[in-house]
Amino acid sequence: MVINRRRAPSSYISSLKKLSGHKEEEIFAELIGGDVIKGTQKTDVIDSMGKHYSVKSGKKWQIFLYSYDRISKCRYLKILKSCLDAFSPDYELYKKDRTKCIEFKENYIQLHGRDATKELPNEDIVNVLGTNEYIEAKELLSFATEDVCESLNNKSELRQFLSEAFFNIDEVDFLVVKDTTFENDGLFKVFSRDESLDILSEHLSPSVSKAGRVPEDYNVSGQKTLLRYQLKNKPKNIVEVEIRNDSSTHYRQVRFNAYSKDTLYLLLSNLSPFQYSESIVTYGLVTNYFRKASI
Repeated sequence: MVINRRRAPSSYISSLKKLSGHKEEEIFAELIGGDVIKGTQKTDVIDSMGKHYSVKSGKKWQIFLYSYDRISKCRYLKILKSCLDAFSPDYELYKKDRTKCIEFKENYIQLHGRDATKELPNEDIVNVLGTNEYIEAKELLSFATEDVCESLNNKSELRQFLSEAFFNIDEVDFLVVKDTTFENDGLFKVFSRDESLDILSEHLSPSVSKAGRVPEDYNVSGQKTLLRYQLKNKPKNIVEVEIRNDSSTHYRQVRFNAYSKDTLYLLLSNLSPFQYSESIVTYGLVTNYFRKASI
């Protein structure tokens, strides 16, 4: 049985996004008289004074996609290791039991319809299938995500977590965002690492994702760790942390996504702008640095 419920972008789309990102890095580097740094590190551009910049563009940023080994060696992101440990090291076993579970759900849909399948209790599925690595992984992940959120309720731990996610702790000095989402003016907006972390850690709070309503799947809450802020008294996601398990190559990996528009909303709402040049706006502490460095 072939199950194709791809949620990740195709390799073609991913390649286009990467090429687009590199283009923006080159433009920004030229604007400040810096150099593009090739590779997979956090730094995209370095200026003549040796300061490091991470350049972001587009609607949704993939901040990182880390393997089990990488997460295990992280200082603060290591709290996500328990989420990966929820899954069997044996991908083929996970895949086989996933197929069993979804086959059962799809057969149930044919017999009883989609609406009735949505109401089918998870306990009934477990009673029929018995021990199942796919089901057990989802249940264990739900508990692990709760523990992660409990840790991130501590603002100090949240700040450290974000510092390693966005800046590899202290590798990067400045966050640069080409604004095509919030004010949509196409300008490069530059923020300091410390002020960005202060604002994000102050306004964000962790939450677990709700259970899905996909009748073909085994739906459990807590499959993602969310970081949210309040917008007009309603919670709004900025960060989604999920476990990627869609192939043998991408198995037990952590993907950390952030939304450009919401990140810019928080940063711009809390920092004063300075139109440094036709294409660059600096914020907060960055303005003094740019003036002194004569970038």
